[in-house]
Order: sequence, then C-alpha cells, then structure tokens
Amino acid sequence: MQNTNSDNLTADPFTWITIYRAENSLEANIIKGLILNDGIECQIKGEMLQGALGEIPFDQAQASVQVYAIKERHARQILVNYQQVKQSAPDWVCPNCNEHNGSTFEFCWSCETLKNDKSK
Repeated sequence: MQNTNSDNLTADPFTWITIYRAENSLEANIIKGLILNDGIECQIKGEMLQGALGEIPFDQAQASVQVYAIKERHARQILVNYQQVKQSAPDWVCPNCNEHNGSTFEFCWSCETLKNDKSK
C-alpha cells in the first residue's frame, strides 16, 4: 500500500490519476467506498488482474485507486484520515461469531454483525 505523489499542476483536471496503490482489492474497495461516500467519482484500476499474479509481475497486477486530477487534494485528505484510523484503531473480534475483523470494518465480514453490537 502506498500513496503516489505526482505533480498535476499542469495536467488536464479531468484525467484519471492514481492516488493509492492498495495491498489487495479488498483494501482498494474500502478506499473507493470512502471516496465515493464524500461524493468524489473514482475507479479501481488493476483489480481484475489480481488473479493473474505469478503470470504477470506484481507491480502490474496491483489494484490502484484513481480520481480525477481536479479532486486529488480532497481525495488525499480522505486517505490521510483513513490511514490515521487504520494505524490507531485495534482489530476486533465479532461478538456473534468470534471472527477476527480488521479495524476499518464496521460490520463483521462473516455474519454482518455491527462492530459494537452486544445484543447477540
């Protein structure tokens, strides 16, 4: 996972630029969801190539999140917030099925129980 830095001051404001290279397609979709939630159009490039790892080089099969150049600054602020939460929040165990979930998940990926749901 990494942020990508580029100088887009002279670029067309409606060209797609890569702002994040994800560890996997799941992380790329989390980032995409956060960006879309703030009303910024984005796309994932390379997601479908993940199944071809081994046949093609890793760096070519990496999922990356792209936004329009004009929205880069706003999207990068969302990334900063995401990375701060990811680093500071602990992983959690589902109270319903005892499945291990990452810190960024609000619902259990296995049974869809809410993170802080103590009713089950």
